[in-house]
Amino acid sequence: MKTRTLITAHSGCENTPPNSREFIEAAFAAGCDMLEIDLNRDGDLLYLSHDRADSADCLSFEDFLDLLAAHPDVRVNCDMKEEGCCGMVMRAANRRGMAGQIVFTGSAHAEEEEIRAAGGEFWYGIWNPDHLERAIASCLKTGAKIINLESGIVTPETKARLDGLGLGFSCWTIDREPEMRRLLTLGIYNITTRKPRLAMRIREEIQGE
Repeated sequence: MKTRTLITAHSGCENTPPNSREFIEAAFAAGCDMLEIDLNRDGDLLYLSHDRADSADCLSFEDFLDLLAAHPDVRVNCDMKEEGCCGMVMRAANRRGMAGQIVFTGSAHAEEEEIRAAGGEFWYGIWNPDHLERAIASCLKTGAKIINLESGIVTPETKARLDGLGLGFSCWTIDREPEMRRLLTLGIYNITTRKPRLAMRIREEIQGE
């Protein structure tokens, strides 16, 4: 999959509190292509937090969508921390005509079919290099196009193989400049980083505008 690498701002990018308004505003200000949020659930309420917390102290997903609405070209990686919530996310996004901006990672595997039917996108996540073959087989079976993984698994050989299959790599969390340069030179699909300003500067240097 040959494309200009997307830059995703990891929650808490540029030294902001994770899953906060400050983080979201910093991600938008950096001009990133995507931002990552962590989602938990309190009954019928979705809220932004990596771990379970008092939802009253956290930004709600609906409030987040209010902020995202002003940036229709920016996508969001919803890193799901609890199973069974993807339908709620997609219903909220569809009410606002924002389904095309939603990507799912994390605890979302069991809801992949529902995600796709609702207009969202699912990225297959792995943490072990031994699971790469299983991920490729699943993507080819279901139609998922992106494998989200730790960057050490990505080599020129694996990149060329996925290109041939019409698949792409997304890597997290890339904060060191040498690894950013390596992955941007390879031209992987997406890099998730806490330093989106640095990543975008290096992308321009290596890949152009």
